[in-house]
Amino acid sequence: MRKTKWGIFLTLSVLTALGITSGVTTPTQYQAAMSLRQAERDGQALFHSTQLGTNGLSCDSCHVDGGRFSHRLKGQRIPSLVNAKAMFPAINPSGNVTTLAAQINQCIIHNLHGNKLSLTSRKLGLLDLYLRHLSRFHER
Repeated sequence: MRKTKWGIFLTLSVLTALGITSGVTTPTQYQAAMSLRQAERDGQALFHSTQLGTNGLSCDSCHVDGGRFSHRLKGQRIPSLVNAKAMFPAINPSGNVTTLAAQINQCIIHNLHGNKLSLTSRKLGLLDLYLRHLSRFHER
């Protein structure tokens, strides 16, 4: 009987150690990770959608290929968004601080002819998450 309990203990210890080192998660952690992945996909879909503005353009109209590469559009340099999470907050030429959320809103207002999103807006949160996802994806 004593050997059986000791064997069960050792087996569970090994399985626990293997689970921790191989990234096995609890059901709650797994569900949270899946929810985050879905929100990233929703942000990507919004990035490609024309619903943010009134002129039929999307974020992807300027930031082609999901924002993954810099390029020139009508002579203007359009930056890659891969490193956006590290570039903001930034000090603009007039000395004011620009956050990533403020920059997203500037693009929506000026380039898509849309309305400013509130800081608590789900859409703004999804776009912010998508841009942070781009950075994480390329850091691997």
